[in-house]
Amino acid sequence: MKIKPIYIYLGVIIVFIAAVIFFSRTTKDSNTASTISPEAQMPNDDIHSKMKSQGNGDSPNKSNVMKEAVDKINNLKAAVEKNPNDTLKTREYADLLIAHKPDEAIKLYERIIKTDPKRTDILLQLTYVYFNQGNINKAEEYNSKVLSVDKNNLIAQYNIGGLAQAKGDEKKAIAIWQDLAKKYPQTEVGRIAGEVVKQLSQKAAQTK
Repeated sequence: MKIKPIYIYLGVIIVFIAAVIFFSRTTKDSNTASTISPEAQMPNDDIHSKMKSQGNGDSPNKSNVMKEAVDKINNLKAAVEKNPNDTLKTREYADLLIAHKPDEAIKLYERIIKTDPKRTDILLQLTYVYFNQGNINKAEEYNSKVLSVDKNNLIAQYNIGGLAQAKGDEKKAIAIWQDLAKKYPQTEVGRIAGEVVKQLSQKAAQTK
């Protein structure tokens, strides 16, 4: 079944997507992965760092941004074509393709998974891409693979709530997030889960 993500709680879904992307950064170090996907929020990569610093804080012009972005993508594409086994460059290239060429990004991520099926950072990226496409079943499939590798992965546990909500089971989603917030209040996952529950509670109160 392929459905579009629900939008009634758009803010919550954005939090879910941001969490997948943000937390994939925490897994990349142990998996020698590269940059996280830059699509969900302003990234921290070298190109965007340069853009922020140009012109005394003024926004860079469109041509400069486009040129640097295109150059980076082309350079990564060339590097991946030259050495398809370079998972570092492949991951970075795939991350940059998510916004406009998600199907190509998926192929690149799956190439990495074939080499190392236990790359939880890549499995989380695939969870994000499929969720963003509205393919909830595939997102669930990859999120489950994360848990099969690491049953204690808090990101994947959090994602179960986001996926449940996207399928219309908000009660299950809230229960999962409340549990995470209670068990892991000092973690980023726990704090985000608690914030999501708070948002939902406030919205429910407003509709009464």
